Amino acid sequence: MTRPQDRNVHPDTMAGFPEEQKVCVITEPLCNQYIKERNYYIARPYNFMMSVTDWFEVENTIELLMAVRFGMEYDVNTFPDDFMFDTAFHTQMYIKFHNYVLKHSLKEIPKIVGEFQQTAFKVRFISTFAVNDLKDLRNLGPFAQGKGAVKSLNDLKKTLSKLDVREATTDLALLQDNRGPIHINRNMFKKIFKKDFNTGMVQILRTQGIYKGDPTNVEFSEFDRLNNH
Repeated sequence: MTRPQDRNVHPDTMAGFPEEQKVCVITEPLCNQYIKERNYYIARPYNFMMSVTDWFEVENTIELLMAVRFGMEYDVNTFPDDFMFDTAFHTQMYIKFHNYVLKHSLKEIPKIVGEFQQTAFKVRFISTFAVNDLKDLRNLGPFAQGKGAVKSLNDLKKTLSKLDVREATTDLALLQDNRGPIHINRNMFKKIFKKDFNTGMVQILRTQGIYKGDPTNVEFSEFDRLNNH
């Protein structure tokens, strides 16, 4: 008899649990510390359970911004309490993001750049980048790790100012050629959760036509692994 796959999230993974963030619900000039609290709401944007170091590894700018926007669409505070401790749920979210990238990568590149350069997205990006280090950034100590976290976070935020049509076109082509996320995919899942996708959830999503296979770089890494043993 086959044992059911363990669905519990590894204790170490919980270090990346999304922090609560103030999310601005209106545009930039009115989103500041002097405006009434009603202009904000408290949320935990989904962050794939990735630390700021993991986010810094996402070199494809379009994938990075798509991931942040995807996370904004899923407020962890609205989920049942046990979801975040269940690898089946996170398997579903990673696969949903794969499909999200495929869907939005079909848009014309000027439209994508325009969406990411909108004032509202910039404000929400800066206020909701939900990585576990944000809490520590408010009370920085003399530790190098803290300073490293600040630099990484600032570097990530700078991607907005650097984004242009030429760079975005190149990054988008890489996502299209890879047939999905280059970084936040099954390989990242294994790194974060210390186990593979939940097989039960994969089967459900395969049956529903939602899971259609992994990105090319994931398939090739698995091929290389099998041929090197």
